[in-house]
Amino acid sequence: MPGPDTDFKSLLVIGHQWPEPGATGAGVRMLWLLNGFLQKGFHIVFASATGSGDYRVDLGKLGIKEVEIQINDSSFDVFLQKNEFSHVLFDRFLTEEQFGWRVRDNLPGAQVLLDTEDLHSLRHSREDAVRRGGEWSVADWVADPMFYREVASMFRSDLTLIISKREMELLLSEVPYLQEKLIYLPFGMHQSALIPGVNFQGRSNFVFIGNGKHAPNRDAIAHLKTEIWPRIRQKLPEAVLQVYGAYLPTQTLQMDAPAEGFEVKGWAPELQPVLSNARLLLAPLRFGAGIKGKILKASVFGLPVMGTTIGFEGIIDEPRDLPFVADCVEHFAQKAVTLYTNAVEWERALAIQRQATEVHLNTSFDILSSALDTYAKRRDVLPKETRVIQNLLQNEAFGRLRYLSRWIEAKEKGKN
Repeated sequence: MPGPDTDFKSLLVIGHQWPEPGATGAGVRMLWLLNGFLQKGFHIVFASATGSGDYRVDLGKLGIKEVEIQINDSSFDVFLQKNEFSHVLFDRFLTEEQFGWRVRDNLPGAQVLLDTEDLHSLRHSREDAVRRGGEWSVADWVADPMFYREVASMFRSDLTLIISKREMELLLSEVPYLQEKLIYLPFGMHQSALIPGVNFQGRSNFVFIGNGKHAPNRDAIAHLKTEIWPRIRQKLPEAVLQVYGAYLPTQTLQMDAPAEGFEVKGWAPELQPVLSNARLLLAPLRFGAGIKGKILKASVFGLPVMGTTIGFEGIIDEPRDLPFVADCVEHFAQKAVTLYTNAVEWERALAIQRQATEVHLNTSFDILSSALDTYAKRRDVLPKETRVIQNLLQNEAFGRLRYLSRWIEAKEKGKN
């Protein structure tokens, strides 16, 4: 079977969910990756075990074959045996855990890639800190059980794509043996050209955008409703905040209160009209990881963002002292009012943010393409310690996952 060092280019992408670029930042990232592989001449098959979402993109129109697969089912082995793939891409560590051992058993020559999208363990540990009302620390992250699962997945994979420089730094500070396995590949968006947009005077209203399935977004909306918006509204009694997002839960939809200037709109088929006419995007994210697609989208359409340190992480290195960043509720509201009412500060914030987001809006797929082309050299210089950990995790951890999966399959079939 062809391996990664031949001219044969066939990619299997195993997704935790089908891409929804019109609804999620992860969908935007995945579509960018898929188009990059297509431009490099790859034949692509996208497979997922989840049902179709409401905003699923038609990959068939791009020439990508779509295949539905099952977790804990040997039918996936049969599928792999009938097809040849030089590369396999997992869209997060969870899919690598579920299907990675089957890929290695049936496609031993394939190069295995992992796109973290964001560090799930980092986001999870920060959410726990918020829930318990404490300060987050790196020690919390390392103590989170998800940390070890995610890092193990990186060691088992040949290359791991990291979307944020800050996350790259955090990983290497705690697990330096991952050095040769990590590739920094910024967000990537198709609409990289900045749109001038309407000026300060021609815009009105505050806006929030975010997928309701994402816990940081649900928390941010609730935080806006109860803590931040009342403070802004007190200073600007005629102001309106419009909340947009796919999959907003009932609890969020019930927050709709037009009399208070808090309007929950739901999904917007096109974000350009929303972001081109609003005056300020609010992003009071209290936890999260990766790069926030809402900030990149706002920058494209000439809309500055009032956010938190977490929100701008990976985009601006030291954002704490900037006029558009605050973690304290009172300061957040005060700065938001200033940006909304002061044209000079508004323009200044937009200029800084557009410069900061440029690396993600103009990312070249050649970064990844080059890493794939030089994979053999990277593989040959892996430190001894990295090889030992990789082999250990592929054999021991995969053995556990393999037998657990087969046990579940046998149990399920025994019921029928």
